[in-house]
Amino acid sequence: MMQKQSLPLEFSKQPGPHERQLLRKWNNPLFKSTEALTQQSIQQAQQKDQRAMQQFMEVFRELVTKAVKLDVTVESDVVMMLKAQLEQQYAICTGLAGPTTAIQDAIKKLIGAISSTLRATASNDPHALEKLDKDEEHTHLHLHLCEYLIVSDILNPDEIISDDEIVPTLLNEKEDALQAALALFPPERIQMLVAEGNVLMNKIDTGRTRLPSAWQSLAQIEIWSQGKTT
Repeated sequence: MMQKQSLPLEFSKQPGPHERQLLRKWNNPLFKSTEALTQQSIQQAQQKDQRAMQQFMEVFRELVTKAVKLDVTVESDVVMMLKAQLEQQYAICTGLAGPTTAIQDAIKKLIGAISSTLRATASNDPHALEKLDKDEEHTHLHLHLCEYLIVSDILNPDEIISDDEIVPTLLNEKEDALQAALALFPPERIQMLVAEGNVLMNKIDTGRTRLPSAWQSLAQIEIWSQGKTT
């Protein structure tokens, strides 16, 4: 009797955050024992990502409406809050399933328009202009970091990456993406990541399982930690 062969698993060409984390964990010794990946579990993750896209679009439309209806006399704090909300949605958008470049560009334009409005309003206030300069530096860095999917997934409010999966997920990242992700953590948290990473690697890196790339990532985290504490 011939043994029945299982069909190959089918993944999205541009997976969303839930499916992406599932793929990170698939056959990955860095993570604790997980259930075997099935087409059903992939489909469930894809459904979550579809709902996430729908929720994002609802929030995005609301923010666009608020931006369009902004009155020229509105308080700057209200405008700054709207800008912060758009930046939060940008972080989510970069990691959503499917092509989202057009939406990302739209959010960037809205943020830029709001920044220009704030700067025009504060044109005669040196202190306010200095504050805006710092805020725009933060915005520029935020938008740049969000180009990395790992950053988007960490910032995602749906807790795509649970606390016990942070370390193995980071150790699975390439150098540039890992460096971007580390920028999100305060120095004391990075020190904890180093300690947790050493415990994890000494536990799983045995004669049968050699993980040089993960050790290299851990060394990168440690170097980053030393730089932040000096």
